Amino acid sequence: MSTVIEVSYFNTFLLKRAVGSLFETNSGTNNVSVKVNSEAVWPSLPWVPEGYPCFGVDMTRKNSAPAEYNWYVEESRIRGGYNNTQTELGPKAYAAVEIKDEQVLSSSIIYSGIFNSTTQINETNVFSIAEDIRKDVDPRYGSIQKIFASNTNLDILQENKCSRGLIDKDAIYSASGGGSLTTADVVIGQVTPYNGDYGISKNPESFAHFGTRRYFTDAYRGKVLRLTYDGLTEISNYGMKDFFRDKLGSLREQLSLYNVSVTLQAGSGYVITAEGEDVELLENGMTLQSFPNSPIIVDLTGYAGSGANSTVNITLNNQIDIPVDDEATFSSFRKDSVVGGFDNYADEYLLSIQPANPNEEVGEYKTLAYDETVRGWVSFYTYKPTIIQSFKRNFYTSNNIELYQHYFPTANRSYFYGEQYNSSIVFVFNPQPSIMKNFKTVSYEGSNGWQVDYFRSYFTGPDFYSNWEETRDTSASVKSFTEGLYIDDQGYNLRVGFNRKENVYMSNLINNSDVAYEEIIYGSDMAGIKGFTAEVKLSTDESTQLGGVKELFSAGSKFIRTNQIN
Repeated sequence: MSTVIEVSYFNTFLLKRAVGSLFETNSGTNNVSVKVNSEAVWPSLPWVPEGYPCFGVDMTRKNSAPAEYNWYVEESRIRGGYNNTQTELGPKAYAAVEIKDEQVLSSSIIYSGIFNSTTQINETNVFSIAEDIRKDVDPRYGSIQKIFASNTNLDILQENKCSRGLIDKDAIYSASGGGSLTTADVVIGQVTPYNGDYGISKNPESFAHFGTRRYFTDAYRGKVLRLTYDGLTEISNYGMKDFFRDKLGSLREQLSLYNVSVTLQAGSGYVITAEGEDVELLENGMTLQSFPNSPIIVDLTGYAGSGANSTVNITLNNQIDIPVDDEATFSSFRKDSVVGGFDNYADEYLLSIQPANPNEEVGEYKTLAYDETVRGWVSFYTYKPTIIQSFKRNFYTSNNIELYQHYFPTANRSYFYGEQYNSSIVFVFNPQPSIMKNFKTVSYEGSNGWQVDYFRSYFTGPDFYSNWEETRDTSASVKSFTEGLYIDDQGYNLRVGFNRKENVYMSNLINNSDVAYEEIIYGSDMAGIKGFTAEVKLSTDESTQLGGVKELFSAGSKFIRTNQIN
């Protein structure tokens, strides 16, 4: 009795068909089909669960249209006959095939060959695959943002951790935990983390070094750090803890999108104007494509300006046909930066916090200096540097593409990047803090050319029960000794601001406060400024030896105690 046994395809081949666009030409009575733009494609028919392909029943018939199928099944035996000669399978190669996909090793260090200027060996572009040229650190602490070689050690700064790696040596530890250094055939040896969960976040531009000290910021934690042989120190705690917590904690990376109106004009080249700034896109030509019912998208990566609701003019080539007054979306990746550098001239660490998109939360940029001798932040500066660098005893900064040298002997003071600024100092008068006072005068010892921008008390605080709003006493500004000079009708020289007596500049305080709740005498009818403490800002004027040296040794105020009911 015969039995039918169903078997799977055995020793068969899948043949791919080259597909492409077809066009027909008529030549007399013959129709000729020509294939153009052909390319091989993989099988597109579905696969059955058993793992074998299924196909249409008419694919082997002569009358079937071959254009409907992308692949065929071919027998391995000649003509598919029983016991006919079978095609050879050919040589069999057994090899482990590695996946060649791209890998991002953000927490690894890869080093090249050696460089020796004496023997003129330069293998900095040689990366051997036969040797282990990679050193990994703990990926839990984020990517490596900065590496810095210090003598025979390598500082490795990740986003959330700081470590030290040995160079050209390794450490061997005994069973008791003791360690000893030994030379070995290694480039980067044992990696040891510093104490403290601090890193450099994503601001490697904040790194600066001088001698054995390295400075950088950790924006994730709102800290400014100093790294020396004795470990990490939070120098942001030296009187500026709250300031750096607020400023650094609000920094971020962001992708800004601007919806703007576009006017397209015929011409040559491509020019974009946003908020008065001209941005040229690829001077030799850039193709802007317009799709049906789609906006024109222009990438402005690296564009430093802000252009929300701006009018943008784009000049296009005559050969490009784009509708006029079309909508456009401009995208720009913006990253808040913290630029750091060391001033060798003044022996200070300079730090400039620069939000890419200033707002009320972040505020404008702030540039300030840290002095190691006093262990404190000594000054704010008015310039906004792009790069901070020292060379020997000279100090340089750049603003975009221009280089400036600071502390030049003949340069004007407070003159940065082609603009003259005023120097200022803010301080607090707080004598006998437990009593209520009336500040009547202000005085200082120093050079001519200082003025008082404001002299004000602190806020009293609101009182919601009596509808008493928060108020403070303020004074009118006090002009400098030079700018306060005026001549009366009789030709006498009089001064409305500071007057000089025995080389001390002094002036009365004129109250210009608004009326407070249940206040009877206020404004210029009342002498002095009332308050427990007073905040004062002195700055240089705009006419007295502009750009010259201004000195300020001390400041004071005469006050009297007011009546208080205990």
